[in-house]
Amino acid sequence: MKINVKRMLFGLVLPVIIILLKPAILTFEQTIVLATLVMTITFWVNNAIHKSITSVIALVLFYAFGHPPVLKLLQFPLSENFLLIVFSFVFSQGIANTGLAEVIIEPLIIKYAKSGITLLGVIMGLALIMIFVIPQPFSRVIILSHIFYQYYKKMSLSKQTQSILMFAVFLFSMFVNMTLIRGDIILNNALIGMSGLTVSEGTWIKYMTLPTLLFSIVGLFTFCLVFKNALGEYKQAVNTIVHKATMKLTNGQKRELIIILMMLLAWATEDLHGFSGTYTVILSTLIMFLLKMLTSKDFKSVNIHLLIFLTAAFSIGPVMTYSGLALAIFSKFIPIFPNTYSTYYALIVILVTVFLHMLLGSNVTTMSVVIPGLMTISEGIVDPVNIMFLIFIAICGHFVLPFHNVILLLGNGSGYYDNSPVIKYGIILLPIMLFFGLFIFLPWWQWLV
Repeated sequence: MKINVKRMLFGLVLPVIIILLKPAILTFEQTIVLATLVMTITFWVNNAIHKSITSVIALVLFYAFGHPPVLKLLQFPLSENFLLIVFSFVFSQGIANTGLAEVIIEPLIIKYAKSGITLLGVIMGLALIMIFVIPQPFSRVIILSHIFYQYYKKMSLSKQTQSILMFAVFLFSMFVNMTLIRGDIILNNALIGMSGLTVSEGTWIKYMTLPTLLFSIVGLFTFCLVFKNALGEYKQAVNTIVHKATMKLTNGQKRELIIILMMLLAWATEDLHGFSGTYTVILSTLIMFLLKMLTSKDFKSVNIHLLIFLTAAFSIGPVMTYSGLALAIFSKFIPIFPNTYSTYYALIVILVTVFLHMLLGSNVTTMSVVIPGLMTISEGIVDPVNIMFLIFIAICGHFVLPFHNVILLLGNGSGYYDNSPVIKYGIILLPIMLFFGLFIFLPWWQWLV
């Protein structure tokens, strides 16, 4: 693991200044925690040191100076969500091993994606359906992107148009992941875990599914306007080539499909039978091993570095709370918040979240910083569920660069597209997100009460 000395020294400048100046509102230990937080986020963003090393250093310093209980510091690896994510990686790999996704999905694309707008509709529809097929969001979007990349290669598209259409795969996957808790088992469960609330799938659906789908549809038409030329080129190209694809499954794939559908049905009906989705995934994964759909080498699909990073990211909230840093910092925001809840109050919540997200980049990291602070400020004034979802909307609906959303970063890191389509679309999406947050989501929640 390489260390970039210049970036490391640059990342240490602000933490050292914080320690030397020691803000008057902070104790010495709070100052060290703040400096550690700034250093950690800087290193995560500029990759001066591998994220896993940075995360371990952060955990040690957080424990030494923030004094959180060990169970809170390590709340992520000790949670049920940890098991769910680990086994979802392996379970998703088992589905990928069967090759069923390509055989089933490409004929649907060929049949229905005859124009630019129908292509986007197919992408969004498949991303939504695949939530119930492949639980792990990274595995899901990787499989979808592979299928669409191969599909685009069969027609004469410019490199720029192909990159824009690949951006659409990751963008609309990100949008529909907001509709259900299981849409993104990492981010959505992180939101719930960091807020300290109990939110069922049913509650999430009631609050988020309908307005988020509407937001996604508006995002689709916005995409059509922003990238009109690229979608026009796609329509011309798709009409000049004859695709041939049929949904032909081998006998082995038919058996595997039946087995997987039974497993997924058990997971989808968790609310009916009461058997935890986590244990359903664990049991299904073990069955896959018994049926040779998985082998020991497939454990490599578990992203250990992501788990270490998430452990550190999840620890930020408890450390800020137990050290008193969250209250000390966010108390400075109190004067800008009204004494009663209103649309203006909600606007301040969104803008503060967007501002910090712009600086911090990572969705999980931003949530870990913002949630404890804003929920402390709004205690007794606003329904904490509303604050939680406002923060979520602001984080997911705001991006300027790929690193502002891990799904978009995944596509960018895979070389499917560069920064330009992300910047172009993200800037236009920001006012749309603000409008939806204040005048669609908020009234919807008030109507539900």
